Amino acid sequence: MIFTEQIKADFNLYMAQAADDDFTRLRQHAYSVFEQLGIPSIQLEEWKYSNLRPIQQGQFTTSCVSKLDADSLINAGILNKIVANKLVFVNGCLFPELSIWLETDERIKVCSLATARKEHTALFDTHFGKYIDFSNDGLLALNTALMSDGAFVYVPEGISLQYPLMITNITDATEHNLFQQPRNLIVVEKNASASIIENYLAVGSYPSFTNVVNEIFVAENASLEHYKVQRAAGETYQTNFTQIHQLANTKINQVTLTLDGNWVRNNLHFFMNGQHCNSLLYGLYIPDGNQFVDNHSRVDHAMPNCYSDEKYKGVLKDHATAVFNGKIVVHEDAQKTNAYQRNQNILLSNTATINTKPQLEIFADDVKCTHGATIGQLDEEPMFYLRSRGISEQEARRLLLNAFADDIAEKIKIPELVSILESEIERKL
Repeated sequence: MIFTEQIKADFNLYMAQAADDDFTRLRQHAYSVFEQLGIPSIQLEEWKYSNLRPIQQGQFTTSCVSKLDADSLINAGILNKIVANKLVFVNGCLFPELSIWLETDERIKVCSLATARKEHTALFDTHFGKYIDFSNDGLLALNTALMSDGAFVYVPEGISLQYPLMITNITDATEHNLFQQPRNLIVVEKNASASIIENYLAVGSYPSFTNVVNEIFVAENASLEHYKVQRAAGETYQTNFTQIHQLANTKINQVTLTLDGNWVRNNLHFFMNGQHCNSLLYGLYIPDGNQFVDNHSRVDHAMPNCYSDEKYKGVLKDHATAVFNGKIVVHEDAQKTNAYQRNQNILLSNTATINTKPQLEIFADDVKCTHGATIGQLDEEPMFYLRSRGISEQEARRLLLNAFADDIAEKIKIPELVSILESEIERKL
């Protein structure tokens, strides 16, 4: 059974058991959109470098059954030293016995998405599906129609999380091909603040496909630190779509670290729906071997007096391929916009490839916007200087590459995560 036939069979099984309510009707509509659009192909301009054909020809299992010793995997993981609240999902299903809750304020709501539908119905209905538009995106529609479980995070007005919340997704493909669709819904109310870490791991030699969707709503005067750490080694395919909807006077710092992954496609969309929004989008990707990483971003300046700063950096070696496509859209009413975008890349081999395309669409007059991209190799002059001081070639490369990534590390407010980033650069390079 090919992938699309399996999806149809899974959806028919779901509909045979589903209740007749608004949630079911939303998923039914999403599936009809997926039937029309299908899996994105390289014939689409936005997907011309991102080939999902191997997935379409594969056969996958959606069961969350796992014999994995997830506790040992987490304890051996690079993020285990971070003191944090933790939600752990294996193959798309919550493992409560591995989750940790350190907060004392009972007004904060953190649980699985399935639990939120039952126990926090009003909050769930208010926010779920309200910030993404799946009408032109087959993978968004597919996730809405047949999502696995995921995290529900609600931080009420005036409250701050004392500890970061780490949402760990583990893919266990040790016994069969695996397909999962995590869905996370994060709501930060007025004058509240939170720090969220998405952590992706994988084990097993079988292929896997993970289709993630994050909906994030940040209300007036709130702030959010959002980190994405991708280390899903093996024959993994991951598409990760994050939609952030922010209101007036919000501050958001988003950092994406793609440190491992056979095939990764990140879509990050910001929508500034209030004045004086401040948004930072930073990323670092380090593919090697035959790995593929594609970062697509879109920042919509819909209101006046907003600021966005985007910087993505890549270090590529071997036969790795990377894509960067960043788009800033300044709407007609968004006067006094300040928006900046840079993509910088270092190629460590003659066989590595980067395709970069920064874009601006400006429909307002009084704005300040810049964008640009650079591609090059390690500068020979500082390398010669370091070597002349008795530093080995390997150590000199490490120092220069750490310096290259330093302004990304500066945006990370969790010291343990900065140390992890530095060690991962050394491991990969």
